[in-house]
Amino acid sequence: MIEIDGSFGEGGGAILRQALALAAYAGRSVRLFRIRAGREQPGMKPQHLKAVEAVAAITGARVEGAAIRSTELVFEPGPLRSGSYRFDVGTAGAATLVLQSLLLPCLCRAGEFELMVVGGTDVSWSPPADHLRSVTLPALAHFGAAQLTVLRRGYYPKGGGRLETRLVGGAGPHAPLSLVESGGLTAVRGVSHAARMLAPRRVAERQAEAARQALAPLGLPVDIALQYAEAYSVGSGITLWTLAPSGASLGASALGARGKRAEDVGREAAHALQGEIASGAAVDRHLADQLIPFLAVSGGCLVTSEVTGHARSNIYVSERVLGAAFEVEGRRVTARAVTPVPA
Repeated sequence: MIEIDGSFGEGGGAILRQALALAAYAGRSVRLFRIRAGREQPGMKPQHLKAVEAVAAITGARVEGAAIRSTELVFEPGPLRSGSYRFDVGTAGAATLVLQSLLLPCLCRAGEFELMVVGGTDVSWSPPADHLRSVTLPALAHFGAAQLTVLRRGYYPKGGGRLETRLVGGAGPHAPLSLVESGGLTAVRGVSHAARMLAPRRVAERQAEAARQALAPLGLPVDIALQYAEAYSVGSGITLWTLAPSGASLGASALGARGKRAEDVGREAAHALQGEIASGAAVDRHLADQLIPFLAVSGGCLVTSEVTGHARSNIYVSERVLGAAFEVEGRRVTARAVTPVPA
């Protein structure tokens, strides 16, 4: 039983999610304690509990302590079971964070999965659906095939968004992951979206136009798609990402809020993307967080704009569960390849 301290570093839900993912991949039992101790309301919230239930479902795991506000969890996974699954967070809790717990075992093991996750698709403190679809999943093509479709947007507070994901895992061992140079950027792409009830106020158009104007100094073609969709709550957002010959993308996003002008949302995302580009990094800080466990599986190196607290928490968990060895030098993260875990 591998012991994992949930209060390590930033003490948030990332430790729980990555512990579940790595345990499922490696077939190793883990015990987490002091879960989310670094948060104002410690213990598991609905989105964390749903991540536990989701990884337990695809592995037939034995679980102890899976309850709202629980600060301890024992997770003993079995072998992965391909198939179709549906998970409903029941709140505006992030559907993308539930998927984060499933990506590594489903892509790094042979198998096919069809996953429907219901919850928040574009909510605070989580990767928006378009970043996951257009930045994260292309970076994970190194490990397997993934396709994500946004069937309904889910904004705070009611959520109700639907993400449909198809994952086809590749059988290891995997070649080392190398994302160290951004290469020459060729264009910026994006999606500006809003609940249909905001269409008369042209919220999606105003977000996109403000972003285009802010990005003009880059001298790159900028193509931002506009989307209005039915949603249970009023909301909006914009996600931007770069294109480069290397295939690696930098991404940034911003969400609308009551009293926040659409133009400010667009500029916020554009300025965040400009900061990522100016850093010279190969991957943005949020993508780097998500790639750390995959780096533990394959070994390799990445250069990011910032090694965040989430990244350091994910390094801690990866070293505990897989025995991986990481080195962090400035914005460069290197992992020694671990011995492949038997299927």
